Amino acid sequence: MLGLLVWATLARITDGGGPEADLLGTAEVADCTEHGPVSTYGFGTTYTCSAEVRWSDGTVEKREFPAGQLSPADAGTPVPVYLDLGEGYRSTTELGRNGSARFADTGILVTIAFGLLVVVLGVGALYQTYRLFRPETDADERPRPARGRKAEQWPVTSADLAAAPASRLVLRLRLLSLWCVVAAVAVALSSVPRLDAERAPGFVSPWPQIQRALLVDVPTFGAVLFGGILAVLLFGLTRVAQADAARVRRYGAAYLARGLPGKGSAEKKVNRRLAAIAAVHRRNRVVAAAVGLALLALAAWAGARAAAEIPADAPLAVVLACLRDTVLLALLAALWLGTVETRHQRLRALLAEPSATTSASKGTEGGVLPS
Repeated sequence: MLGLLVWATLARITDGGGPEADLLGTAEVADCTEHGPVSTYGFGTTYTCSAEVRWSDGTVEKREFPAGQLSPADAGTPVPVYLDLGEGYRSTTELGRNGSARFADTGILVTIAFGLLVVVLGVGALYQTYRLFRPETDADERPRPARGRKAEQWPVTSADLAAAPASRLVLRLRLLSLWCVVAAVAVALSSVPRLDAERAPGFVSPWPQIQRALLVDVPTFGAVLFGGILAVLLFGLTRVAQADAARVRRYGAAYLARGLPGKGSAEKKVNRRLAAIAAVHRRNRVVAAAVGLALLALAAWAGARAAAEIPADAPLAVVLACLRDTVLLALLAALWLGTVETRHQRLRALLAEPSATTSASKGTEGGVLPS
């Protein structure tokens, strides 16, 4: 309940239309209804008010304003208001007090993100309550095969997953997932100084240098949506890679030899496969390093563009917004170069783990299993 009330409070505070309003006008408060200090609108005392509105096109009408936009203190004073008919993902009509539109792109995203957090925490609390009344048994530590025929043949326990070494592939996937979240947040925050002016038809940013400094002007909603989905997918791949490493550690060559063509024992099949991978080992490292260097070059280009556009009197928020792409690309390049690992290196490291099967636990001198 507390989470829902906080969610409602955030929704009320961040409620508002886009920076481009369809109509501007002034409102004179007629009457208000008080809500609070705790209500369906969250915490705090707030008001829903009706007012007579005189629009810039000459029309006059009486409108009901959402909670938090007007209050009895506004009675007797013309209040600047706006009307946003909404388009795109803003499909609802927004009516409210006119002011800075700096949170126009971030408000709805904060509300959605906090709402998802409330749902996740609620599900987690229900699960923990369920576990409280159903304690773990010995059966919980037995190998639990995942869904699918292939996984059923190679079950691993939670202890196997915990003991599996974190390869650079796993580290890269984790960091990429985190980078997607950071990128989404950075795109959202960079919109704040860009939109820090009153809503108006044909809205003009007070800092057009920000848009010119960026390599790609990504829509905030699209960046957050795509970044969130990609972060979840990458995190899921992290779990898959960790489970694969646990199976290699537990079953050794027998697991790696599944599906490999040719005759002979599992060790011989894996030997041939490792030899084939070793042949392109150096080329793969060069390609991976080239990708990282290309990202560094893009970061340098973005930095040069930003340096040329940042005004001398720009506040810190504007400077950071101009440097958004530079910082994100530099982080991505560092992440990539710091986790370079070929498949040959990864398999050698996993097969050298002492807890693998006997055939694999003897090591892989020169990248080849003893046959």
